[in-house]
Amino acid sequence: MKKNLRNFSTLCMGLLLLAAAPLLPAQDPVWELSVSAPAEVYYNPDAPTAAGFDASVSLWEAQTSGGGTGAPSDVQGYSFGVAHDPALLSATGAQVTTTSPAGAEPDFIDIGLYSDGFSAGVVFSFVGNWFVNYDTPTELATASYSLVEGPLSGASAPTQATIQKSDTLGQPPVVSVVVVNGASIPLPDVPANLSLIPFTPEFQLSADAPSTVYYPEANPASETFSATINLQEVLLPGGGTGEYSAVQGGSFGIGHDSTLMEATALTVLVTSDAGVAPDFAEVGLETNGATLGLVFSFTGLWTLTFETPTALAQVDYQLLAGALAGNTAPTLTTLSFGASVGDPPVENVVVVGGASVAAVEQDASLELVPFTGSRFIRGDATQDANLDLADGIGVLSYLFLGEPTTCLKAMDMDQSNHVSISDGVQVLCSLFCEGSPAPSGPYPDCGVDLDSTLTCESFNACP
Repeated sequence: MKKNLRNFSTLCMGLLLLAAAPLLPAQDPVWELSVSAPAEVYYNPDAPTAAGFDASVSLWEAQTSGGGTGAPSDVQGYSFGVAHDPALLSATGAQVTTTSPAGAEPDFIDIGLYSDGFSAGVVFSFVGNWFVNYDTPTELATASYSLVEGPLSGASAPTQATIQKSDTLGQPPVVSVVVVNGASIPLPDVPANLSLIPFTPEFQLSADAPSTVYYPEANPASETFSATINLQEVLLPGGGTGEYSAVQGGSFGIGHDSTLMEATALTVLVTSDAGVAPDFAEVGLETNGATLGLVFSFTGLWTLTFETPTALAQVDYQLLAGALAGNTAPTLTTLSFGASVGDPPVENVVVVGGASVAAVEQDASLELVPFTGSRFIRGDATQDANLDLADGIGVLSYLFLGEPTTCLKAMDMDQSNHVSISDGVQVLCSLFCEGSPAPSGPYPDCGVDLDSTLTCESFNACP
């Protein structure tokens, strides 16, 4: 009870100092109460409330007494109100940042939040232990604002807004004054003018897949490949100078020709910066494609930005025998985001500020190329997936000792369509001759050479 009485007494003393002090003409010295805020605030017109910004209120004794000849005033406290248009903005929080030169908090701080602004009343020390000079513009308080729905929802043109001093906020109204020697001096203000600019971020969904997929002519269904689905924000506000969007999730459907291939798996790759998996990841494998729906965090604990193409998922595919069986010519096909995949079809969107933003789609074009025989590694005469001295000896053994081989293509280092002593020399030189190049492709991974007239029935190190 005694503590409550002391708190009440403190409040009363603060109010008396701020409200009951006599008002003096604001002629000499000259004071300036200024509000600082971003000149431009970009927001998604489908979700205005997701946008926000911070503002600050500063005090400056622009001219000291005696026409600027006097010493800076010893300020004992202040009060002010800062108003905004409640149809456009909402003050979500405010705090006083004033401290003594030694870092002490003021004895009295009162902050009021209203639908159309906020107010602050501050007494530094009830017993006059410290004061502050404002010979340079000095921050008094900061406030956080969010945009509100209404005129901003669906807007297509910028809307002008102002944050400025007000002497009508609160009940009774808080008057904007600075207290010097027990007297309250009215404060003129410098308002902050903002342009609230509607802007919809732009994202690109892309499929990264091999441009050429080789498959055994006799067994197309043995061939598999993977595609990575990437996301990137490609258009920022302010001509590219704005901040990247905080993405909360999204969804996509990637389609394919169901007569040529099937999606066998979809693996989610995206995590938070700390490695946390999304709270929701719904995978769909359909006859004509694959889908994914993502919510990173139901409670908003984390979001992601996509400054560069970032992998969301990997889709694994297997070719089908049907239309490819017996083909001797390449087949062109596409992994397409434009296909309707799922029932109902899954949209290709990114969620920012609770609103869905349609993504720009970049499909992947593939060429399905049949080959006969086996994949191989050029220069690997011993078929052990390593290039070493034994491979050079292996070529020479085939030529002069009659050692058998199942893959002449692997020995044809110079791609001359026949195996000669020069191929053995090139293998050894690639190992021991300074500056000699490595074998040409396929190397060091398994691959094919459709231009060669030599054979490769099988190769131990390659499927």
